[in-house]
Amino acid sequence: MRRALTRIALAGSVALSALTVSTPWMLFPGIGHAAKAPAALEQQRQSYLKAREALDKGQLEEYRKLRTQLKDYPLNIYLDFHAELDDIMALSGSKALKALDKFEHSPLHASARHRYLVQAGADKRWQDFLAISPELPRATELQCYFYRAKLGQGETQVAWDGARQLWLYGRSRPKECDPLFNAWSKAGHRTQELIWSRMMLAFDAGQSGLLQYLGRKVTQHQSQAKLLQAVYKDPNRLRHMNQFDGDAPIYSDIVSAGLKRLARKDLRQAVRLYVKYEKAGRFSDFQGRQLNRYLVRRALIVEDEGLRDHIDTMLPLLKADDLTERRLRWAIAEQNDADIRRFLPLLSDEGRNDARWRYWHLRVNGRDDAMLEALSKERNFYGFWAAAELGVAPNLAHVPTQSQAQMQARLADDEALARVSELLALDKLVDARIEWSQMLARHNKQMRAQYGVYAQEQGWDALAVEASIQARLWNDMEMRFPYAADPFFTRAGKDFKVNVNEIRAISRRESAFYPYATSSVGARGLMQLMPATAKQTAKEFKLAFNGSRSLYDPAINVPLGSAYYTKLLEQFDNNRVLAVAAYNAGPHRVKRWLKQSDGKLDVMSFIETIPFSETRSYVQAVFTYRQIYELRQQQALPQFSETELGRRY
Repeated sequence: MRRALTRIALAGSVALSALTVSTPWMLFPGIGHAAKAPAALEQQRQSYLKAREALDKGQLEEYRKLRTQLKDYPLNIYLDFHAELDDIMALSGSKALKALDKFEHSPLHASARHRYLVQAGADKRWQDFLAISPELPRATELQCYFYRAKLGQGETQVAWDGARQLWLYGRSRPKECDPLFNAWSKAGHRTQELIWSRMMLAFDAGQSGLLQYLGRKVTQHQSQAKLLQAVYKDPNRLRHMNQFDGDAPIYSDIVSAGLKRLARKDLRQAVRLYVKYEKAGRFSDFQGRQLNRYLVRRALIVEDEGLRDHIDTMLPLLKADDLTERRLRWAIAEQNDADIRRFLPLLSDEGRNDARWRYWHLRVNGRDDAMLEALSKERNFYGFWAAAELGVAPNLAHVPTQSQAQMQARLADDEALARVSELLALDKLVDARIEWSQMLARHNKQMRAQYGVYAQEQGWDALAVEASIQARLWNDMEMRFPYAADPFFTRAGKDFKVNVNEIRAISRRESAFYPYATSSVGARGLMQLMPATAKQTAKEFKLAFNGSRSLYDPAINVPLGSAYYTKLLEQFDNNRVLAVAAYNAGPHRVKRWLKQSDGKLDVMSFIETIPFSETRSYVQAVFTYRQIYELRQQQALPQFSETELGRRY
């Protein structure tokens, strides 16, 4: 056995698997410090941790001694993974396939398989590669290896078809693809038509370097290739229509791509030129419609007053709900009820039936008791508004998920579930969640629901929430909206004199109560704080903050998030609509939106016209989640305060 010093992080774990939440039993009260394990099991846990440490240090004799003590311990598979992976890498494909079987139905299998394929591909061990991956892998790098392996095995047509598909892309491909592309090109399959197609893709993707590179490969249509590159540099050249009057479809391609690029610099000019080229019959029906849709969408995004007539003329022809909804929000921002009435019928039947647009139908067409009553029975932002309008209690419509004894009995023998339990007991929340997610994915909706019931019974709140989502248990309010990390939120509510259900609702929306949640922009933890915001808040409120990694600790994250929300409330005169929007999008953006609306809007109109769809949904979700928690507590608090309702935005 080779020294197993290489630590393979599970997908998504990265460096986080070494982290522990300082008080995990507050989030998972069924494990850890809150529940004493039998002495034998506790001894196994300690032996497991020592075995992992021995492996990391290369103390193989000590590791073997500890491994023999563990026998049927659920996490043995993790030890075997770290101990055997280097040896598996050196096996032939058929033997590696058998060796990997022991990791099947665990996240370790995909990690080991990927590692093997990368190594086999780099070593050009094509037979071994195909033994492990007889079907096309997902990763682009591995796809290139796959088709190179097919070529090496003599399946040239499969290889060439794959090369063509991979090559026709608007951006550069991994270097592992170069040998495949070179062989495909030398075989005469990289035609001038394909080069032109990729030039168009590179143009649309804004990849000037790739566009120039491909331009040097053109032997036919050289003048058009130069024209395309010239339009990329200066799309205003399109005003010289005589330069683009060839009959070949290639000229239409140049004009279409160029108008899209011009629209980002001078939208009105792009629309004027589009109309001219369209009248000249320069586009196919499909091309013209797609280009028209693109231009109308851009005009709606910026609400270009000079293009209003063009937009309003085109909307009935385009019949696209996403465009119509943007036009409706423009009308709402102007408080133009006539335009709202005008454009609502352009929505599809599905669009008109959405709670949002039924609300606006009621608002501009007058009270309709039947429609209002139907809306009030729905558990959403607009349904709760309708309930308030009728003076009735909002409809929680809670339907608890029933435990099914036969299905629950199957869980007792589930090795993956046993691993989840032990990982939680060892404070390895990241790895536990990865195991949980993959375990749920392997089962049907009914079994996912039973896993959710089990997690709920164990107090695994974040995992129960995930199960409720995967099982689509939309009516189980207890599973979907648990009192996770309750001591932290209760204390923060008291310390910062803020409604505890508001900060609970923010956390539920931000992280679904998963303490290691990390956004694409770097926000961390239960309340998804950016490190810079956390640092500043800690300084202002004299709170604990020990760097960005400490934000994964609820004991640090929740007070900081609550303090920051309190600060936003103070900044916006205790207006929760503005504070919640600022929590998501930043106070500087909220101030800009208020300046743009200039006091013309009521609260519902302001929320509806928030420019960012994410923030718009976020505000509505947080207000809805807050009311759900209040309804669970038999509270009947209003959706908005009198001040929030009375203010002009």
